[in-house]
Amino acid sequence: MNRTAANSQLIQKMNRLEVLNYIRKNPNVSRPVVAHATGLSTSSMTNITAYLLGKGLIEESGTEEAHRVGRKGTLLRFCAQSYGLVCIFLGVGTINISYTDLEGRIISSIRADADTLKSSKVVELVRESVNSLLTKHGRSKVLGIGIAISGLILENGRFVLSSSLRWKEFDLKALLETETGLPVFIENVSLLKAVWYFNSSNQKKDNMLLVDLENGIGATQYYHGAINRAMLGEIGHTTVEKDGTQCFCGNKGCLEAMCSEQSVLRIYESYGGGKDSDLQTVSERYLSGDEAAKHAISECAGYLGIGLANLVNLCKPASIIIHTGDFTSLPSLIDLAVEEMRHRAYPALVQDLEIKTLSISEENTISGAALNLCDRLFDITYPGNIVE
Repeated sequence: MNRTAANSQLIQKMNRLEVLNYIRKNPNVSRPVVAHATGLSTSSMTNITAYLLGKGLIEESGTEEAHRVGRKGTLLRFCAQSYGLVCIFLGVGTINISYTDLEGRIISSIRADADTLKSSKVVELVRESVNSLLTKHGRSKVLGIGIAISGLILENGRFVLSSSLRWKEFDLKALLETETGLPVFIENVSLLKAVWYFNSSNQKKDNMLLVDLENGIGATQYYHGAINRAMLGEIGHTTVEKDGTQCFCGNKGCLEAMCSEQSVLRIYESYGGGKDSDLQTVSERYLSGDEAAKHAISECAGYLGIGLANLVNLCKPASIIIHTGDFTSLPSLIDLAVEEMRHRAYPALVQDLEIKTLSISEENTISGAALNLCDRLFDITYPGNIVE
C-alpha cells in the first residue's frame, strides 16, 4: 500500500472514530449537529453514519423536536447492545467476571470467593470464567476484556504488582490475550472507579481528585474534562513515616501501611483494646470515649491527613471525592483526616475546597472498566479494526 492510500485510510478511520465518540458522549443527536461539532462535511457525515449504522455501532432513535420550518432531522445514538465486553474485578477475597454491554450495564456475572485461593488458582479461575462467558454470549460479539486490579500497573498493563494478590511483575495481559485472542486492558482499580464516577456525575469541576481508600490508597485526577493518565496516583506508597511499618512494596512507612484496617486494629490492641476486634467495634468504642479507640483512630487519621494535604499542595483541586472503602464503618477517621489536611495544606488551597464522601460498589467499578475499555478500543491509537 502506498503512502497516499495509507494516509487516506488513516484519515477515514480518524473521522469515523470522531463521529462515533461524539455520538457516544452525546446521545440522540442529529447529523447536522454532529457535522458542526466535528467540522465534517454533509457528504462525509452521510457516508460515515451509514458505515457506523452498518456496523451496528449506532442506531436511529427518532426525530428531533425542532421549532423551525423544514424537515426534522433524524436522531442518532450509540448502540451499546450490539456488542459486549468481559470485565473483571479482582478484589481482596472476591472475583467478579461480568459480561456487559458497551455502556457498562451488567448482563451476567460469575462471582467467586478467592479468600483461600493461591495466585495460580486465581488465574485459573479467571481463565475458566472468561471462556465460560465467551461461550455463553458468543465470542464473535465480544470486543475486548477489561480488568480492574488493586496494584501498580506497569508497561501498558503488561506487568502487575499487587499487594492484595501477592503478585510481582505478573503478565496477566499476555496470558489472557493468548488464551482468548481478544485485546486485554488492565487498569488500576482506583482509576476505574474514577472513570465510573466522572462519567456518571453531573457535578464535575475543572480539577477534581478521587481518593480511593479500599485495598490500599490511590488517587485519580480529573482535569479539564478528562482523566489525567499521566498521574500514577500511588499515594498509598508515598512515605509518611521514615521508620514506620513495613509495606508490601519493600519500603517502610508508606501511607497505606500506616493507615489501614490492620493499623487501626494493631494500635487499638497496643493501647489495651480487645483482641480480635473489628473496625465497627473500634468505631463504637471511639464514640463512647474509649481511650484505646481514640489513639488508634487519631493516629491513623493523622497519617491520612498528611497524605491528603500532600495531594492538595501538589494538585490544587477544587474538589476531593473520597471513596470511604475500608473505612466506611469509621466515619470519625475520615473526619479527623480531613481536619488534619486542612491544618497542614496551604490555607489558600483549602479555603474553598469541597470534600465529598461516597461508597463505590463492585458493580460501579465493573461499569468503569467497561467505559474505560470502550475509550481504549475506540481510540485512534488502538491498532485493531473494530472501526476501519
